[in-house]
Amino acid sequence: KKDNKDTKGSEPEKSIGKVSAKGQELLNDPIFKEKLKEISSEIGVSEDSIIKLMKHESGLDSSVKNSIGCVGLIQFCPDGKGGSSKTINGKSYNLNELQGDLELQLNAIKEFWSKGKRDGKIKNAKDLYVYNFFPVAAGKSDDYVLQTKGLSAQTIAKANPVFNKRLGRPINTPLTVGDLGDYYEMTGMV
Repeated sequence: KKDNKDTKGSEPEKSIGKVSAKGQELLNDPIFKEKLKEISSEIGVSEDSIIKLMKHESGLDSSVKNSIGCVGLIQFCPDGKGGSSKTINGKSYNLNELQGDLELQLNAIKEFWSKGKRDGKIKNAKDLYVYNFFPVAAGKSDDYVLQTKGLSAQTIAKANPVFNKRLGRPINTPLTVGDLGDYYEMTGMV
């Protein structure tokens, strides 16, 4: 697979697969193109890899909101159950505002991922994907189990069944960093 430094025109489509009309509109948006270039340069991950993550998370729809209140291209989730804000590096963002303002959303994405890069947790596309999904797991060993004090490994796995379904396992099987890597390879994200 060749690595193009400068992806112009429809080149990203070849490597990211089929894109919806809404996704194509986003890829053609001048604000998106400019911010994507900035983000890619800032974190050292290719534009193509960033687009793949956004396609996975939101179908390249910046206005999408899921059933638990996560919004936008990378699915920013509320700070608390039923909450309407997301805190990134000490700054609070209103999720409804993020959902409705592409430039604000892209600035928040840049800030979120830049911190991961500064903290040494984002070194490549796989790290970015892990950081975006479960920040505390980024940079951990492949056997690190995704869980928190408040959420069991089984609860996290059941809330994100796409991983275990693709890996051919029961949906409540605890997920590890290595499992995420396997999933990203199987889906062509890395």
